[in-house]
Amino acid sequence: MSSTPPKANKRRKRGYIVIATALSVFVLLGMLGLAIDLGRMYIVKSEAQAFADSAAIAAAIKLDGKKSGLDAAEATVQNSLNRIQFNSASIPLDRMQVEFAASPNGPWETQPINQPRGYGFVRVTVRPAVNMSFLQAVKAPVASTVLGRAVGAQIQETFPRGGYMPFSPYALQENDPTGNFGMTIGQEYAFLWPGNVKRNDACAGNQVNWPQYNFSDQSVAGSERGYFELQAASSIQDAILGAKQTMPLEVGDIVPMTNGQKQSQQSRLQQRAAMDTDLTNYQPTPGVAPPYYGNNMRLVVMPVNGGPVSSPPNKVLGFAAFLLPLQYPNGGNKTWCAIYMGSRTAGGGTSAYGGAGSYVVRLVQ
Repeated sequence: MSSTPPKANKRRKRGYIVIATALSVFVLLGMLGLAIDLGRMYIVKSEAQAFADSAAIAAAIKLDGKKSGLDAAEATVQNSLNRIQFNSASIPLDRMQVEFAASPNGPWETQPINQPRGYGFVRVTVRPAVNMSFLQAVKAPVASTVLGRAVGAQIQETFPRGGYMPFSPYALQENDPTGNFGMTIGQEYAFLWPGNVKRNDACAGNQVNWPQYNFSDQSVAGSERGYFELQAASSIQDAILGAKQTMPLEVGDIVPMTNGQKQSQQSRLQQRAAMDTDLTNYQPTPGVAPPYYGNNMRLVVMPVNGGPVSSPPNKVLGFAAFLLPLQYPNGGNKTWCAIYMGSRTAGGGTSAYGGAGSYVVRLVQ
């Protein structure tokens, strides 16, 4: 039998319990501290990714095929007011990178870029540092780096459910190698007619191509006025203000041109133009797009068709952006003109690509 007194055994057991408890508390505190540090890293990484996502979208909107667009995109990222909320601090400039490419797979380039046209992709990478409280206590590295990365891009817009103006201008040149339908950026062209150069009723850009662009002579029985799909004046008015067409259109489709003078559309076009944030009275300047900076109420998209001379007639050749003027003093009985802008990016101005088109900005990575 053991000769150890019962009281001594109890004291020994209590000693073991104290040691085991102390070790367990130390391990638990370590696990708690590590969990806090890992949680901090998770939060900062989430916020870094959110910053990269929003910055990539904001930067992609600025791309316009010019060096100034690349500079504006980079400045948009660097001056972003989005912050990592965990410590209410902006991401340092030396921990963010802005790169550009002409395709989603790269190659990715930083500034300067000599030929910026076609660079419609921007990649934003941020690597904020996270202070590690527990690891600092155990003499381990006191900071860790997390990664946030996103790619924003201008993607060509499709129109499966409408979304364009209820007018369809004729192309001046069906097989234009520049993709501009024979039109010149900055020049004005008709989107509602009749027109007649002899009566001084033709837009400046169309006069160059007269009589090939003579609507009254080439339209079916002289009845086409530039409208398509919709017939009722009220429906056309709704489409002007809210793009409520339902007809899907893509390149190669046939535009069903409609007839009728609808002078009441004058007020709707002026109402739409007045809803823009850029109310500058731009004048046509062939070769130079107006420096429009509004909310796209005046910068509208229209399908451009080949007219009655195309095969088949009125075939959609593409979509183009036009800048509406502020006033239409001639009413519905005269030709209405708009400045040809080539392309449009939703939420911004012209696109990063040459030629015509309509683009939306999306995250692609």
